[in-house]
Amino acid sequence: MPLPPARLRTQIGPLHADAAFFLRSGQHNADQIRELLLEHGTSVESLDSLLDWGCGCGRVLRHWSGLPETQIFGCDIDPRMVAWCDENLPFAQATVNALSPPLPYEEARFELVYAFSVITHLSEDLQHAWLREVLRVLSPGGYFLFSTLGGYYASRNRLTAAERASFEQGKLVVLYERSAGTSLCSAYHPPEYVRRELAEGFDYVAFRPAADDGRHDIHLLRKPS
Repeated sequence: MPLPPARLRTQIGPLHADAAFFLRSGQHNADQIRELLLEHGTSVESLDSLLDWGCGCGRVLRHWSGLPETQIFGCDIDPRMVAWCDENLPFAQATVNALSPPLPYEEARFELVYAFSVITHLSEDLQHAWLREVLRVLSPGGYFLFSTLGGYYASRNRLTAAERASFEQGKLVVLYERSAGTSLCSAYHPPEYVRRELAEGFDYVAFRPAADDGRHDIHLLRKPS
């Protein structure tokens, strides 16, 4: 499979300029999805359809090429990323989406939606609007897996003392909300906030702290059946 050019990979993060890291991190996230679903009685191979929300230039999406029975979709707000996926990942259908909902898919379309480093760059109101939209496009019993900046990042001297205290009280902290949709906007999620507020309407299934290559927290939700 072709490798995206460095100028696209680095938009994910500077470490992805290294092609080996780009491939390894995407494989790691795909493996995490497989493992978490298997722990709860579902295999990726059994899915009729899945959506990579915030697919970028296919970092994770490329690792589903071996799922011939599953319809693979991706979407992103960057037309250049989507164009690259369209041209180079023929097994997937990639679409441009806006910063705000809705997605261009019908209700109950997917059995799995996942989002790595997407919720982390949205304002609070957009986060809640998007969770409602994910609930809409998921089929009953379908899963939503996503990453957040949790305790590991809150401890990295990125927050002021007041912001850190707010995080430790279980409150969401969002920096540069007006730049939502860019890497400048950074949201820090206490796990209890995700359970208490963001996951409203879902069953909360699993949590893995600082679990991926970037030390993001991973949450797995399920739409009630």
